[in-house]
Amino acid sequence: MDGIYPELIDYIHQYCSEFNTELERKARNHNIGMSKWGSRENLPPKLIELRDRHISTDKNVLKLLENGFEEFKIKAATRIYKEYKNELTLNLCPKCGKIARTTDAKQCRFCRYDWH
Repeated sequence: MDGIYPELIDYIHQYCSEFNTELERKARNHNIGMSKWGSRENLPPKLIELRDRHISTDKNVLKLLENGFEEFKIKAATRIYKEYKNELTLNLCPKCGKIARTTDAKQCRFCRYDWH
């Protein structure tokens, strides 16, 4: 497998989050909070408290997200791949070497090889 590609980025983001730094975790949570609840206006008090646990005011966290969540995801996944490539549990196709859709998938989305 040569280099990182969109499907591998998505897989690393979805299934390898234990390799995120603390700032990356906070950025992910911030994005979830903003996506799910947005502003505090018109939210009931219980949801405001829940939302505020996810939202960050840390300048370093917000800097990670300054160019949008997709760019953040690409940078974080690329960093994880470069730093932990040999430690990642990647579900790779035995035939073409590309990433499967999920950790349990047994059919390649690229070459359609089936290893059930």
